[in-house]
Amino acid sequence: MKLELTRGYDLSLIKFDFPAVKKWEIDAMQEVNSFVLPSKSRVELIFQDFDIDFQADLVLDENGYVDPVVYDAEIKFGSSYLYHDNKIMAFVMHQFVYFAIVIVENSVYFVGDYIFSNMMGPVVDKMLGHYNTQITLKSPFPGQTTSATYDFDFRNTRSPFIGQGYIDLFFLGEVIHQGHECVIEPDFMDFVNSETFSQLVISESAATCMANTMAASPIGFIHLHDQSMKELLKLPNFIFDTTTVAQQIPIF
Repeated sequence: MKLELTRGYDLSLIKFDFPAVKKWEIDAMQEVNSFVLPSKSRVELIFQDFDIDFQADLVLDENGYVDPVVYDAEIKFGSSYLYHDNKIMAFVMHQFVYFAIVIVENSVYFVGDYIFSNMMGPVVDKMLGHYNTQITLKSPFPGQTTSATYDFDFRNTRSPFIGQGYIDLFFLGEVIHQGHECVIEPDFMDFVNSETFSQLVISESAATCMANTMAASPIGFIHLHDQSMKELLKLPNFIFDTTTVAQQIPIF
């Protein structure tokens, strides 16, 4: 699937070029048990170069979910065709199949924008887990075996901005650990105008929430003993007792 970010004079859009099916072939033996034109013959239906194209804007809804608003939807069946050994049945089925293809292509041209706009929003929300996912992090300190699982809330705070070749996304970014939860107020954040690098901008309140949540989780606690100190200091013969510590802290 090819994505292209474009910005016109009055509307920013993502252009989707989705070659859904390169080639799909269905072979079967068809038996028609009727008084008129009974037959038993081989039938072959081939969908080739089936393509879906559309453009979409991304709009924030009341739940913080980003819903696509589709424009210029188009479905092309490419060089799809039907084979049938029975010439009469081939003619009849050929007309039905191609009539259905014409109906689909023309219907999408006229009402595809409305259908896809209302259909894709719930599908995208479901695929993204309603903008909530779990991440498991291990302690960053050598010698520590602790880990913690967090809920990461990546609902959006405002509609994405689509420019020429780039897109700006604005996440809530709340990190939640069971037993410790902080409520943050989304700060108004913006990006540095640049076309040469990607950016990740974190607000002060979101960073504070992340730090406090991680500090209150298991990876925020450091357990010191012989084995953990050996791995932390990269000293395999290190002995962690008062005699060793007394060399640095005389009180011991």
